[in-house]
Amino acid sequence: MNIVKAREELLFGKSIYDMKLRVVDYGRVSTDKEDQINSLENQVKFFNDYIEGISNWTHVASYVDEGISGTQVNNREQFLKMIDDAKNDKIDLVLTKEVSRFARNTIDSIHFTELLLSYGVIVFFISDNINTIYKDSEFRLTLMASMAQDEVRKLSERVKFGIKRSIKDGKLGGSSLYGYKKKDCKLIINDDEAAIVRLIFSLYSEGEYGLRKICDILKSKNILTRRGKYFSDSTLKKMIKNPRYKGFFTANLSEVVDYKTHKRKINKEEDKIIYKDKSIPKIVDEDTWNKANKILKERNSKWNKNIINKSTFLEKKSYTSKIICLEHNKSFIRSASSKRKNNPVWQCNEYLRHGLKSCMTPRLYEKRLDIEFSKILSNIIDVEKIGKDLIEDYSDIIKNNYCNLEINKKIKKIELFKERLLDLYLRKIISEKDFINKKNKIENDIFDLEKINKNNDLKALLPIIKREIASITCIKDNIGKFFNIFIEKVYISKINDNRKHIKMQIIFSYKRDNLNIEIFI
Repeated sequence: MNIVKAREELLFGKSIYDMKLRVVDYGRVSTDKEDQINSLENQVKFFNDYIEGISNWTHVASYVDEGISGTQVNNREQFLKMIDDAKNDKIDLVLTKEVSRFARNTIDSIHFTELLLSYGVIVFFISDNINTIYKDSEFRLTLMASMAQDEVRKLSERVKFGIKRSIKDGKLGGSSLYGYKKKDCKLIINDDEAAIVRLIFSLYSEGEYGLRKICDILKSKNILTRRGKYFSDSTLKKMIKNPRYKGFFTANLSEVVDYKTHKRKINKEEDKIIYKDKSIPKIVDEDTWNKANKILKERNSKWNKNIINKSTFLEKKSYTSKIICLEHNKSFIRSASSKRKNNPVWQCNEYLRHGLKSCMTPRLYEKRLDIEFSKILSNIIDVEKIGKDLIEDYSDIIKNNYCNLEINKKIKKIELFKERLLDLYLRKIISEKDFINKKNKIENDIFDLEKINKNNDLKALLPIIKREIASITCIKDNIGKFFNIFIEKVYISKINDNRKHIKMQIIFSYKRDNLNIEIFI
């Protein structure tokens, strides 16, 4: 859409309903509970009826995110697809119910509506009666988005207050734990699931089986989680570490530190609430639980000790949790076994666990990833400018602080003596000739010290600093560090069912448009 032309038509009495527009709708619910899903279905039906009732509009698509929080955009797959389609000139108008459904973050609301406008796409928030085709919409949108964001903050505070009150009353929060049913905030053993929990603890506490092997045993018996999926290593690890299985009350183990990003932090041991509670029926005895956790701790410690070069290891893990399979919304995992020691690959977790039949998303060689992201980051980061700025900053630090500290102390002492000398002369304790001779000597000493400041230490240190800055600003040699700083997520998918032809959708950590690139591997 030509926004300028459309705004001129509005001035002459035309409305958006009179324009030939390709229209889409966007809906979102923050949980996957049945009542919310029904609400989402009602939203979609409403939009379908609304668009079909306008003869000039063509309904192109509906974008729906289920069970996704509005505070973060990066994990809203359908939302990002809508932005991508808008960029590729497939949309003229986005309909959404209200600002809080679009984004509960003021910055995101403004950013994405402005981004869509730059693509020639307007957004109409029906319930709030805000249409971005009008010039005054930004002020009203900012106001509504701020209110939506504040509502999230208040909700977060209410939830925290409720959790604290529940802890005080000894009530268990959260959903029911696997192996239990929950009734009136109390846990009751689920016999079928409890038998599986006992099997997991029994196998692990014997010390013969690792987490991966136990997962394979459960898979061979076709034992699934409540969500109908196979057990993973991380799931088993959380189960083994959970004190509730031995009849202990637990609370305040972690907390959300930012309601906008949902980032959590693990609380310190002294802040955690863990104690034996007779009202919680135990599934495993304390001895078995303690034995399993001792083995878990020892194996984790042993694994850490085996990492000889931790900095190299962490750099090679930089793609972890950041490269996502678009088909399954699962992270890529690094495979670097003995046969792949010199050529590691990254593969979808679904593929690693269940083979090619379950996931056709391409695997990516780490060397190729390093090359591609080195090119991408080199194009968007002005490393030369960063290096120059750093050298200037360090030069200033050296000039003003490092080199001058001791010499400046000497200069201050000499200047103080100079003041005392003047005082002696004024009080006629020394003659004018003596005063002039001593004053000239003092000024010569100060001049020599300042000359040392300017010439010696700075010249010696600057070449060293330049070499260090050159080494840390080389993207090719520090690809892991630069990737972690600048890139939030990378979504991988194949093009036209060709596993050699892939699409990478790159979401940056700072305010920059998403990048879509296609490569052949």
